[in-house]
Amino acid sequence: MPRFVAFLGRFLKNFIIAAMLLLLPGLSGAVAAVVSEADEAVTQLIPAVRRGALPQTVQRAQQIRPVAPLLIDAMQLRHALRIVATPGRPALMSKGDRVAVAGDLHGIIEFRIVRASLKLLDPLSGEHLGDEAIALGKAVLQREGTGRAHSFIITASTQEIMPGDLLIPVAAPAANSAAIRHGAAVNARIISIAGGATHAAQDHVIGINKGARDNVAAGMSLALIATPAAHRVAGKDSQQQASGSSENESGRLLIFHVYDSVSYGLVTGAVDALQVGDKALAPSTEYTPH
Repeated sequence: MPRFVAFLGRFLKNFIIAAMLLLLPGLSGAVAAVVSEADEAVTQLIPAVRRGALPQTVQRAQQIRPVAPLLIDAMQLRHALRIVATPGRPALMSKGDRVAVAGDLHGIIEFRIVRASLKLLDPLSGEHLGDEAIALGKAVLQREGTGRAHSFIITASTQEIMPGDLLIPVAAPAANSAAIRHGAAVNARIISIAGGATHAAQDHVIGINKGARDNVAAGMSLALIATPAAHRVAGKDSQQQASGSSENESGRLLIFHVYDSVSYGLVTGAVDALQVGDKALAPSTEYTPH
């Protein structure tokens, strides 16, 4: 029993000393922690004091800027070069690797490497409007082939590159009209939702089957019409789509990037979920049926 009392006394003494080492310095505005008896290093943490109230609103560091998918039109797809082999390299490539490329250079030496991800078809005419593509990197011509594949070196990469990926010119033209055409008649359909989502809502980026050739311009605001669930069954939606006068607006689409046959916009003021096949029309005050 006396031994237990002596042990308990030593334990309480050491505990009190440790507590004093940790807490007493904190009374002067700092907290000290001793790592061990043999280690003289002490880390002091001084609490910060805020003298004023927190701001009621937090300002965004920068405005959200929507980004349109990269679109490769049908003409570019027909003339795109293609990676056909990776001499002495594994199937997956990245920056610094050499690749064999087939196709006509047309005098160009620097290309973007892309991978087609979604084929866009006009839901009404069936026309191939182009392919949405994923940008993978860049490549520069190293040696032009004579009757065989050209030799390229990959100068930049953001993802793994594989045989079958495409090369398009770095300065590929893209129509992006900045002039707003007031009163232009637009009767379009949603053909893609960025990110592969099934439904679009507020702040989603969506693509429509009309572009610069159809008088669509950046800055236009189109009315979005969600097809009622009862009419989404194939074959039951043609009459409902024929007239926009009796349909309720489900949101707005602010066009921000325009290609020749496809445009991309940001969904604003959405009150219903939208999906591929739903309509995008010029507002009723501006819309004139074809």
